[in-house]
Amino acid sequence: MLKRFMANRSFVIGGALFVLVLMVALLADVIAPFDPLRNNFRYRLGPPNAAHLLGTDSFGRDVFSRVLHGSRVSLVIGLLVVILTGLFGTLIGAVSGYVRRLDNLIMRIMDGFMAFPPILLAIAIGAVLGPSLLNAVIALTVAYTPRTARIVRASVLVVRESEYVEAARALGAGHIRILFRHILLNSLGPLLVQLTFIFALAILAEAVLSFIGVGPSPPTPTFGNIIADGRNYIAEAPWITIWPGIAIMVTVLGLNLLGDGLRDVLDPRLRAEAR
Repeated sequence: MLKRFMANRSFVIGGALFVLVLMVALLADVIAPFDPLRNNFRYRLGPPNAAHLLGTDSFGRDVFSRVLHGSRVSLVIGLLVVILTGLFGTLIGAVSGYVRRLDNLIMRIMDGFMAFPPILLAIAIGAVLGPSLLNAVIALTVAYTPRTARIVRASVLVVRESEYVEAARALGAGHIRILFRHILLNSLGPLLVQLTFIFALAILAEAVLSFIGVGPSPPTPTFGNIIADGRNYIAEAPWITIWPGIAIMVTVLGLNLLGDGLRDVLDPRLRAEAR
């Protein structure tokens, strides 16, 4: 399995980009030359120079330091959304796919949520709850859980008819043991791929929420907040919006390539076609 992963170009490039972003986020306190919240109006809207590598914003804050710390906040939000979406989506999808009497009811509720574009649903929930990091996580979790639930349900519907599941039933295994030990463990491939893409979508969506004012409250450094701070100065100080935009692009590109690589390796149908 490790050899297949390392032979996959998308997985290697995507993993390298994501590890780079992750290390930058973890070492932000060490790498950042300035406090990301420190104002210095003497150097407001300063262009990139030796002291401020990426320039300063309208409050004189170092853009480089804010992008470094913004990557940490955005990754934390994305990771929390992935964890909660994975837990709730797996639970809902597993119950729906295994308990046939509840399948129609649960899926119609999920379809109701999926009738709205995820970002619009997240904006609506965020506007109701108010701007904060926790509320942004809740809004994005609600928006993306139905899609995870449908992926898990589809896998459970296929796996529950397998011969080894029938054998477990014949041997007297209980429903809980069959569901968690035999069905869900053999449905992890599509779930892992889906969660990788949701990680990327959550980072993009968080930037949108912060940009319109329903994400983490300023002056918290997030990609969306930094871009929002620079939107009124894009003509005279474009570096304020360019660099966080590039950071978003690198992060999302890495996660998408990583997800493509996971799908190529874990999907047996794609491996068969490659042969």
